[in-house]
Amino acid sequence: MARIKLLTEVKYSLRSFFRNKGAVFWTCLFPIVILLLLGFVMGGGSGTYTLYYNDSDGSQTSHAILDTLNKSSFIDLKDGAGMDLQQQLKDGKIAMYMEIPKGFEQSIGLARMSGNNSSALPLQVYYDKSQPSSMALISIIDEVLNQLNMNIIGATSVVTASTHDVTTQSISFLAFLLPGIVGMSIMSSAVNGTVGTMAHNRATGVFRKLATTPMSRIGYNAGRIVTQTIILMLSTAIALFAGYLAFGVVPNINPMMIVMVIAGGAVFSGLGMIIASFIKDEDTAANAASALTFPLMFVSGSFFPIDQMPWFLQYLAKVSPLTYLNDGLRSAMITGNNDLALFSLAVVGVLGIVLFLVGVIVMKWKED
Repeated sequence: MARIKLLTEVKYSLRSFFRNKGAVFWTCLFPIVILLLLGFVMGGGSGTYTLYYNDSDGSQTSHAILDTLNKSSFIDLKDGAGMDLQQQLKDGKIAMYMEIPKGFEQSIGLARMSGNNSSALPLQVYYDKSQPSSMALISIIDEVLNQLNMNIIGATSVVTASTHDVTTQSISFLAFLLPGIVGMSIMSSAVNGTVGTMAHNRATGVFRKLATTPMSRIGYNAGRIVTQTIILMLSTAIALFAGYLAFGVVPNINPMMIVMVIAGGAVFSGLGMIIASFIKDEDTAANAASALTFPLMFVSGSFFPIDQMPWFLQYLAKVSPLTYLNDGLRSAMITGNNDLALFSLAVVGVLGIVLFLVGVIVMKWKED
């Protein structure tokens, strides 16, 4: 009996969704619009780029290189000593880091004495080409090294950089961006869809009628999550297909990614339930949902790396559930980092259970 009630609720909710052309557009087509705009427009960038470094040489020459880089108005130089920079890069947390090897200055002196410039140890630059800032950083580093070589011995190249692409797959910026678009779509659709439906049901007296039926609040809220999961699966499939048609992006579709989509839908559907339960007016509830979801799109790593944001926004990103959803989707679809994917799934899963239970507790349709 409970299953029949749940399926009935899901059926009528889906029918209502597909009859609402505005809901269909914002859920299924708006993410495609964002993907196309960012894909064609945001292929690079300007401003300040963060470069992490590890100076194992600690010499006068290494300090001169770092001082020159630090003087650039385009680079925010950060000491990565004590950090696992390689893992940070693989996880997509940073775009690039530079290693100055031990014996760097000594090798340059020996190279100058012998006339064999190729014997000098190069700087080791590791980067993720999926992040547009990495290409800009490489260009800036090349210019700095050219200037340093001119200052040392004219135009002969003694100080060089050896670059390494450390992405786990050969991916484009769009492949890196696509999981963020999917995460944004999950949040926006689940929160706004749940808030809109519940606010409308309250305003039209549907909740008062449901209070006289055997339908429980748990059953109703579970139906909302199942409905949103089905809609999100459709929206995700459309976005992935659009990414393939427009840009040839082929992400890794696997069970972990599917579970992340389901868990993300549960989190933000639960959040929508809570918003709709506390804000009774239909228009006010919709505005509150937009006021919450819109900033999270930009501070949760959906469109660009979190480390490029101001420090106070980075703290906000750490408490945003969308951050962990984006990290999990990127790990499952792009980088293949199973440890980060499992951690993100655990965080999102726990939040989904908590928000669902809170949504059930605070929802009291008999009062309406």
